Amino acid sequence: MAEPTQRLFFALWPSAELRDELLQAVTPLRDAAEGRLIPSENYHLTLAFLDRVPERLIPDVVTAAKFVVFQPINLALDCYGVFEQPKVLWYGSRELPESLSVLVAELRDQLAPLVALRPERIFQPHVSVVRQQNQLPNLEPPAKLLWQASDFVLVHSEYGPGRANYTVMERFSAASA
Repeated sequence: MAEPTQRLFFALWPSAELRDELLQAVTPLRDAAEGRLIPSENYHLTLAFLDRVPERLIPDVVTAAKFVVFQPINLALDCYGVFEQPKVLWYGSRELPESLSVLVAELRDQLAPLVALRPERIFQPHVSVVRQQNQLPNLEPPAKLLWQASDFVLVHSEYGPGRANYTVMERFSAASA
């Protein structure tokens, strides 16, 4: 019998207020999109995707994340973009704040002994808003939205008919939060 697993990722998780601001900010993008809209309750900024983790390792993953030391993050969301694979339209940041870069690196370092992480690539801070989108619509640049994050979360994801359901399992605070 196969060992039970859960599909997990670490992310910055917007507050309800920020989620509303994100939805307003990306409305032109969503209106011009041809793909499948991502529900605003699923907006997040992925820090590390773990994929399927054996349930017996989840307590160790949580413990490892508790050792991540980072400072609060100030992120300016100020651009749209598209990833050709996996065909995702996003709202993100032109610049990677040092505090966010440190958080991602620290998290990867703590998790590496426990789980197989995807190979490192250039980290592009973004919030996915449309799936199955091949190209960026011709739009005016978005207004800048500021995201202040003083914690990150561990999320369990399950896929149901036509959508993903995300559950925040654990929250981890910044060093000076």
